[in-house]
Amino acid sequence: MKKILAGVLTLVLLLGLTACGPKAIEDVEGTVYECKQFSALCPEEWSNIPVMELNEDTLSQNHLRFCKYETKEGEEVGTAIISNAYINLDHYTKVTEIYESKDIYKEGTIEDIELEVNGTKWIGFTGELAYSKFAILWVNGSGEWQVKICLSDDDGDIDYDDMEIQAILASLKTK
Repeated sequence: MKKILAGVLTLVLLLGLTACGPKAIEDVEGTVYECKQFSALCPEEWSNIPVMELNEDTLSQNHLRFCKYETKEGEEVGTAIISNAYINLDHYTKVTEIYESKDIYKEGTIEDIELEVNGTKWIGFTGELAYSKFAILWVNGSGEWQVKICLSDDDGDIDYDDMEIQAILASLKTK
């Protein structure tokens, strides 16, 4: 009986480990979306949410937004970011100065973070704002890429170093 119980427990643990999502950037599949300045991979079970220019009726040239939400046919995706994790990707010139105030985030929730993806070092911080946890990242020493990730959603939080997030960052390509 003990051997059977041990075997069943081992099987359950192995199944649990294999169901935790992609183990490597290369395992993440999805669709590549483009704006005028760059392209990025939107993982399966995520949706592209078009970003419009302020005061205009045109798509942004330097922004993409992906939401960890799979839309159903005919469904509007715009409100999905209210209750789901999402990532905003912004591209600027390399000499753009980074200004991201930590003052707007809840005191005591701010942590500096680092993430290396395919040899590129990303730095930034996490913090809580309006009951959601965010990660703000940029490439160390450059203002070219600025990324904001809402890590909180109704289905459970994701981490800034989640393999899907890393795959998105690794896929960034300028035109």
